[in-house]
Amino acid sequence: MSVPCRLAMIHSVPDYERWAATVSEVRGHFPGLIRMTVHRSVDDPNEVMVELELESVDVARGLMQHPAFREVLDRAGIDFYPPVFLGQQIDDLSV
Repeated sequence: MSVPCRLAMIHSVPDYERWAATVSEVRGHFPGLIRMTVHRSVDDPNEVMVELELESVDVARGLMQHPAFREVLDRAGIDFYPPVFLGQQIDDLSV
């Protein structure tokens, strides 16, 4: 059985509205995507954190290597590949 994983990216966007429109348009086109959340910085409206919950590490790695992923970044105006954190939950410290 596969264990879900999280992929997180924090990066600046040159135009938040353009970026958000692109992300909204393509979010359903990546197989294995369970959930996607977007957080916007309270100090810089053009800085975002995107968290993807994916079916497995293999699905996440495949997504990052897929040419469509780079195409989405290009269409959204991101001219670099943002740093990515890929991890699996090991504990829940919620109260």
